[in-house]
Amino acid sequence: MSRLFSLRALLLSAFLGFGLLVSAYQVASVYRHSLQEAMAELEITTDFIGHFLAGGLEQGGPASIERLGHLFAEHLNHPSLVYAAVVDGGRHMRSLSLPQGAMRMPLSMPQIEHLLHQRGDWEATHLQWLERDELLLGAYPIDPHAGVDGGVVVLVMRTDGLRENAWGRTGEQLLLLLLPLLLLAVLLAWLLKRLLTDRIEELLQDVRRLSRGRISQLPVLGNDEVSQLAAEFGQLMQKMISARDYNEYLLDCIPSPVWQVDPQQRCVYVNAAWMAFTGCSRAESLQEGWWQAVHPDDRALLEPLLVAGTGGCGADFARRLRLRARSGRYHWMQLHCEPLVGREGGFNGYLSSAFDIQAELDAGVELQANEARFRGLVEQSLVGVYVLREGHFEYVNPRMAEWFGYKPQELVARSLLDLVTEGDREMVREMLDRRERGELRSAHYEFRALTRDGREFVAEAFGTRIELDGLPAIIGTLLDVTQGHKDRETVQAVVDAVVASPMVMLRREVRMGWPVQFVSANVGRWGYSAESLTEGQRWFTTLIHPDDLRQVIEEVERCIFEERPEFVLEYRIRTGIGTFIWVEDYSRVHRDTAGQPLFLESLLIDISARKAADEKLRHAAAVFTNAREGVVITDTTPKIIAVNRAFCDITGYEEQEVIGRNPSVVSSGRQSREFYRDMWAALIGEGHWQGEVWNRRKSGEVFPQWHSISAVRDDKGKLTNYVAVFSDISQLKESEAQLERLAHYDPLTELPNRILVQSHLNGAIERARRLHCKVAVLFLDLDGFKRVNDSLGHSVGDELLVLIASRLRQRIRAEDMFARLGGDEFLLVLEGIGHPEEAALVAQDLIDLLQQPFRVGSGHELFVGASIGISLFPDDGQEMSELIRCSDVAMYQAKENGRNNYQFHTEELTRAAENRQALESRLHRAITAQEFELHYQPQVDVASGRVLGFEALVRWRPGSGEPVSPAVFIPLLEETGLILALGEWVLQEACSQAMRWRAAGLPEVPVSVNLSPRQFQHLDVVELVRRALESTGLPGALLELEITEGALMAQDLTTQERLAELKALGVHLAVDDFGTGYSSLAYLSRFPIDKLKIDKSFIDGLGQDARADKIVATIIAMGQSLDLHVVAEGVENSAQLELLRAHGCDAVQGYLTGRPLPAGQIGTRLVDQPLPAALV
Repeated sequence: MSRLFSLRALLLSAFLGFGLLVSAYQVASVYRHSLQEAMAELEITTDFIGHFLAGGLEQGGPASIERLGHLFAEHLNHPSLVYAAVVDGGRHMRSLSLPQGAMRMPLSMPQIEHLLHQRGDWEATHLQWLERDELLLGAYPIDPHAGVDGGVVVLVMRTDGLRENAWGRTGEQLLLLLLPLLLLAVLLAWLLKRLLTDRIEELLQDVRRLSRGRISQLPVLGNDEVSQLAAEFGQLMQKMISARDYNEYLLDCIPSPVWQVDPQQRCVYVNAAWMAFTGCSRAESLQEGWWQAVHPDDRALLEPLLVAGTGGCGADFARRLRLRARSGRYHWMQLHCEPLVGREGGFNGYLSSAFDIQAELDAGVELQANEARFRGLVEQSLVGVYVLREGHFEYVNPRMAEWFGYKPQELVARSLLDLVTEGDREMVREMLDRRERGELRSAHYEFRALTRDGREFVAEAFGTRIELDGLPAIIGTLLDVTQGHKDRETVQAVVDAVVASPMVMLRREVRMGWPVQFVSANVGRWGYSAESLTEGQRWFTTLIHPDDLRQVIEEVERCIFEERPEFVLEYRIRTGIGTFIWVEDYSRVHRDTAGQPLFLESLLIDISARKAADEKLRHAAAVFTNAREGVVITDTTPKIIAVNRAFCDITGYEEQEVIGRNPSVVSSGRQSREFYRDMWAALIGEGHWQGEVWNRRKSGEVFPQWHSISAVRDDKGKLTNYVAVFSDISQLKESEAQLERLAHYDPLTELPNRILVQSHLNGAIERARRLHCKVAVLFLDLDGFKRVNDSLGHSVGDELLVLIASRLRQRIRAEDMFARLGGDEFLLVLEGIGHPEEAALVAQDLIDLLQQPFRVGSGHELFVGASIGISLFPDDGQEMSELIRCSDVAMYQAKENGRNNYQFHTEELTRAAENRQALESRLHRAITAQEFELHYQPQVDVASGRVLGFEALVRWRPGSGEPVSPAVFIPLLEETGLILALGEWVLQEACSQAMRWRAAGLPEVPVSVNLSPRQFQHLDVVELVRRALESTGLPGALLELEITEGALMAQDLTTQERLAELKALGVHLAVDDFGTGYSSLAYLSRFPIDKLKIDKSFIDGLGQDARADKIVATIIAMGQSLDLHVVAEGVENSAQLELLRAHGCDAVQGYLTGRPLPAGQIGTRLVDQPLPAALV
């Protein structure tokens, strides 16, 4: 049933449609025929009017253009005419007229101009229908030879009346056809609504719900065509939704903007890249359309796209245009529009994409700009630029041609050698050949060039070999440096002047921290190198004092933002050593052409001295307020207008005596005119001056003043007064003289000090050079003074030095100088001597003078001697330092020769001193390299022959070379203090070795270790011994410490306490070298001594010297009486042993009983067996 209804409805619809089609065709034919006739009539009318107006303009000449309005008003009143206009030969609208009754202009002026500009042929009549045939545009050329500069007359006609007439003619035909069709249409409408419209409306609602996701599929009710359509359409919709989602996913993956428009250019889709580029959401993009993102000036480029789309015949379209990005900036894009064609071949719109080419265009623009810029730079360059190929010019810039007197084109293809003087031609040819052969890539040289008129000048050339158009060429620059040589000398002088000046030149960047770009080399006087400030661009703000930083920043910002050209400011900066100095900063801001700051260029002047002076002036002002210094106020003439009471007290003048007078009333006349001229120049230029002036009191007495004068100005800067403040510095001058004496004289002895005697010696050398005579330098060192100082105290030592200086000064000539260098060292400079014997006589005289005793205030009678070293100018040296060093070396030789004598310097002494210095250096290295070792010498009991102990003796065996005798290096170790480090090692090693013997099961015998005088006098000697015992585990009873007699006596006040502390550690104590010092029962009985060791010098005389026999016997008897063990050192033969046995000596030590041996050679035989019978 439903199929039957559908068939009927279909037949009725077809019949009605056919009737309507026939009726419409008939009406359209009538209407089209009527309209075509009317349009043809309008074209004829338009041609008539156009030719009429064009002809009128040709006959009327230029004035016709101005009379165009009158022509319209007088001759034209056609109802279809909209307006007429004249466009001149330059395609500019010259005149426009509207006929009476015209209400508006259907076309705007820009549209007319656009249509005319698109028209290429200006010499032919042109008719064009516009706006879907609503308007007729006619253009009629004006003859350019008729007095008018060419152009066209433009007419615009409208067709509103034509269409109305055409419709009127077809109205009757339309009424006859519409009445029967209307009844049929009502019937068909009812059937269609019943069978199709309602069902399709339901289907449409379901489709909308499906597309919105409210239902998953379309409901199917019944089995008619509409139901089957719903089923098929539902499946199609599912496939389309899936395909659409996948396609949108793919399009969103494209990084460039992609969008789709329908034939009416309405936007129906945009991808994610479009939204990211424009910053618009998909809904905003679909609503506004893509057209809004196009630059207004580029929309005209899309007219072909619109026309093609409107005509339904879309085609591929590509253009470069600008699209607005998210930032609001327009980017140049490459647009490509691909037409979308439906299944039936119909036009469905465009799928468009755009690629951002802004960066490429920017790069191209920049490249073109750079090329133009560089070409302009070369053409306008003040430097000659050239290109050579095979020695001939291919290019020369104007500057280089000008130097040689040619035009650039005249030098092209010409050889460079033609421009070189004959003398330099071979050198230049060689430079060219080497580069063309590839031996050199670049060359920098100078040559004498020859101009067109024969003039010569010095040219500096720099050329580099390059590949140009695939062939080798040389590109280079050339300068006329004839004046440059002179200029370099001038520049160097300027640089030297800057380096020598107090001004530091500085350039800072105008950004955070003000990094330093450049600084002059004289910044070194502030403790910086130029590189340390510029490398890494150090921030200048880090140099400014924290308290001044804000003020400096504010001043710089005011200068930059208020566009002030410069500023002057005083502040403090840190020097390279961490101190701060005051600087005056003269800075200028350099800007680019746009007014933006580029950098700060500054001159910094160290004004610390001036600041200090200002500070003194401020302090003085506070004091002057209390009227303790004189104050003078003058006018600008200058005449005195006021003085204070202190002025009167100082000068002796009363106030009324000086009022109205010139300040020169107190002038002494000592200062020159130049002095006062400079003073006034400083006062006028800087506003203040201060310095020392000698003035005269009323009594006539001349006295020194410290003067400070300041200029006083009012609020407008006008000079009004001068204020002078001064003080009497007579006492200061006296103090300066006293300080001068303290700086050059020894305060204790009042003798010249080292500084003064060195200066005097330099002068004496210069005088001796002129007079060809000798100068003697006597270096005097007191003998025995240290003993006095240590035993009786420093106050007695100082008193003794004063007495010695007083006694020796009396025998010194006035022209000579006797000075104290320090301690007990003195230096005497003798001038004008003819022979060395004269210096020897003076030296012996000084020694003799010191032979007499000195009685000090404490009642002690003291004896000292002197060791004197003598050096001579010019024999021993040409400089002051050489002579003093040589005399010092000779003095040490005098001490080694027994003291209390004099010695002349010799080359042998110098070599000995140098050897001694070399030995000292070797000792330092030897201690570090552990080149020392211990040998052990046995101490043997005289009665039994058994070993009682071993003495550890240090030996030095350098890594390369022979062993060095202890007699050579031990005194030097003691003198330099190295004995402390070596002595600690000896003590530690000896204790360790004793423990190793003990661990090996050998009989326990003590090990003796010598403590040097310096070691024993050291404050931590007790702690040193304690650490050695504790670290090795050696019992104190197995360690014996040997201390020389001299060391025991040197510190009598502390020796007993120190020995007691050592004894408390359990060690044995022995007096070494006994008999060589102040052997006394008093100190032996007072000190906790266990053993006496008789010095080898007494043992050597046994059996040969009766005195030696008696001394040895006495020492043995002394020791026995005090229960001390007595050991004889240096026993080398049996006779000595027998005498010692006879005197009752307890033990012996020497080569007779055993040489010193390394620890590894100390065996059981020596430790456990008695001596051979022949020796005991």
